[in-house]
Amino acid sequence: MRAVAPVFQLYRFTDEDTVWWRLVSPNGRGIARVPHGLPDPDAARESIAGVVAVVDRLDPLLRLTPEYRWRWELQHAGASVVHGIGDHDRRVRCENAAHRFLQIAADAPTDPVVCTFRRVGPAPRLARRLAR
Repeated sequence: MRAVAPVFQLYRFTDEDTVWWRLVSPNGRGIARVPHGLPDPDAARESIAGVVAVVDRLDPLLRLTPEYRWRWELQHAGASVVHGIGDHDRRVRCENAAHRFLQIAADAPTDPVVCTFRRVGPAPRLARRLAR
C-alpha cells in the first residue's frame, strides 16, 4: 500500500468568482486554508508559494472562541496568512494542529486541478407552531 501525502487543493464555489486554497490531509480532511478568496488560480498558487517560502517564520496565534473551543491561525508580519479549519476542544490539540501544518506544508504539492463546489447554505429553520 502506498502512502498518500498531504496536498494543497485549489477550489471555488459556484456562486463566487474567487479561488481559495486549502491543505488537505491524506485522509481527505482539510487542515488549513487561506483566510480570504483570491482573484484567480494563479494568485492562489502564488499565495501558497508565499506561505511555503516563509513557513519557518510564521507565528501561530491561538484563540478561544465564544463557545470555548480553540482556533488557530498563522501570521506573517502581523497579517493573517493561514487559518486552521475547524476548532479544537483543547488548547494543546489546537497548538499541535498549527505545528503540524508548519511541518508538512513545505513538502506538500499543489494539485493542478481547480475544484468547483456548490455552496450549501445553513440548514433551514423549522417553523414552530404554537398550539392554542
